[in-house]
Amino acid sequence: MTYRPALLLLFLNLLIQTCAAQSLNIVSSQWPPYVDDAAADKGLAVELVNKALQRKGYQPRLHIDNWQRALEGVQIGVFDATCAIWKTAEREQDLLFSEPYLNNKISFIKKKNLSVEYTHFTDLTGFIIGVVRDYAYNESFTQSRALIKIPANHIIQNLHKLNQGSIDLTVGDELAIKYALQQYLPMHANSFEFLAPALAYKKLYLAVSKSNKAAQTIIDDFNQAIKEMKHDGSYDQIVSKYQY
Repeated sequence: MTYRPALLLLFLNLLIQTCAAQSLNIVSSQWPPYVDDAAADKGLAVELVNKALQRKGYQPRLHIDNWQRALEGVQIGVFDATCAIWKTAEREQDLLFSEPYLNNKISFIKKKNLSVEYTHFTDLTGFIIGVVRDYAYNESFTQSRALIKIPANHIIQNLHKLNQGSIDLTVGDELAIKYALQQYLPMHANSFEFLAPALAYKKLYLAVSKSNKAAQTIIDDFNQAIKEMKHDGSYDQIVSKYQY
């Protein structure tokens, strides 16, 4: 069977367009162990998202930037999606969110030798608490003026301050803190403990720019793939790699 040159050219153009449509530019900031550009599989969140999208025929490509630029980039459609984001009403104006595929537990952590009577963050009045700038904590905690909150740019800075005794507590995602302690303070990791109950629980999502005409299809495919991965055990297999 032979193809006329014009028909062959049309076929090739359609093939190129189809391949291009399957490529997804995904942006995020560094957030080990969820997003880690230095890791082989790029972190827990990225690995889950990549495997789910690849299962449905997409070709995800990760781009790393600071969080503000990453969020703005996907909101205006410079990027197709972001892979590890918390949902807010404001963000829903520009982004279409998946079903949650991971949960984040946001907790306070302290040195074991510090005595704290704690059932609610309001019990922490008088303590010096290290926080991360622009981190979406519990809204009531963020707005509270009764607490002493010292900002830093990264949780690692706060953990070093906590270890040195220049702050009393810090707060963040438990898995991210456990990872940071193993990476940067391994000899002191057993000197810390989390306070219970947690400050907040957050759900983690894939979000696609509404400017992408295939946004709903991408979200539907991703949701279905995550369900399939949970059913066949591949989801749990990936999550188990990131227990610290």
